[in-house]
Amino acid sequence: MVIELVQHLKASVHASAIGGMPRIEWFVDTVIDFLTSPITGIRTRSYWPELVAGLLIAALLFALREPHANRGLRRFLKFCFPASMWRHRSTWVDWQIIVLNQFFARSFNVTWRISGAFLASALLHGLTRVFGPSPHLLTWTPTTLVLYTILFGLANDFGYYLFHVASHYNRWLWAFHKVHHSAETLTVLANVRAHPVEYAVLGPITAVTTSLVLAPALYLGTGQVTMVDIMGMNLMAVMYCVLGTQLHHSHIWLSWGRVLEHVLISPAQHQIHHSTAPRHWNRNMGGNFALWDWMFGTLYVPNGREELTFGLGVGVKQPYPNGLAAYLLPFWEILPERGKQAIRLRAGHLLPLLRRPFAAEPHGHPVASQPPH
Repeated sequence: MVIELVQHLKASVHASAIGGMPRIEWFVDTVIDFLTSPITGIRTRSYWPELVAGLLIAALLFALREPHANRGLRRFLKFCFPASMWRHRSTWVDWQIIVLNQFFARSFNVTWRISGAFLASALLHGLTRVFGPSPHLLTWTPTTLVLYTILFGLANDFGYYLFHVASHYNRWLWAFHKVHHSAETLTVLANVRAHPVEYAVLGPITAVTTSLVLAPALYLGTGQVTMVDIMGMNLMAVMYCVLGTQLHHSHIWLSWGRVLEHVLISPAQHQIHHSTAPRHWNRNMGGNFALWDWMFGTLYVPNGREELTFGLGVGVKQPYPNGLAAYLLPFWEILPERGKQAIRLRAGHLLPLLRRPFAAEPHGHPVASQPPH
């Protein structure tokens, strides 16, 4: 219903005088999408059920950790939304990146054709040529659909793990992923503090891993295969909500214990992933599952609560004073030195716009071939 209302609103904009001005109409439609995305769930990682689930888990933790005399709505709001975090300069950069991504991220998505459906179709064609027509061995029942949904979610998360590891160890990918790790405060906004180039790289990788599940399912199954939804949400997304995914980027410590944290990434584990402490670097790379970290030796399971600071490293100066710098500086960092010298000579008058980020490498920047996080 909400999506229909949004579509009706856009149709009204198109029918008005604005409809005769395509660029202004695009701008208005983008603003509408930005403001309504938490309600519609379209192009957002902050869908309202996820936010509500995170808030409910935070409320439970608050009730368990705070003495009864100290409870109350005002204290709970301070517990969830400390002013020092939301006023922090890093949080304002989060906002700027989010707005820039809303308007310009699609322009970077040059790999959009390399989708899971495209690769699965090609793989299905290959299976048919090698093994002949589909034997239709699999009937889609509620049980098999649940298993398929879980396998697809695992494949998607494994693709993210591969991308994440590559982003930490590849010099060029790290230049873009570093934007996310430069967050010095973890709030729900930092969840989408990402350079759009990352989405262009992540998409094809997860397309490969998920197609390895989708193609066999299409080949072996009878009829159309679909994901299992609960109240309009994918079954795996519901599970992630229950596990507090929205608290991954927060100051609220929540650990699942040593056993479960070998299987699932807890909010505490992802917060550790963002830590400036060298012992935490390149750990807990999985998006939602810790299985991959356990299998490949990148797992870090805390023995108890650890005091954490966030950012690129102890004493490392924040390289992105604003969203524009976060967008442009990664391209600068992947240039060879000769290209940097040429740009310094020809574009010196533009540098003040970014507070001279091109003047030198960010203070404390690690060895290029070995990114710290």
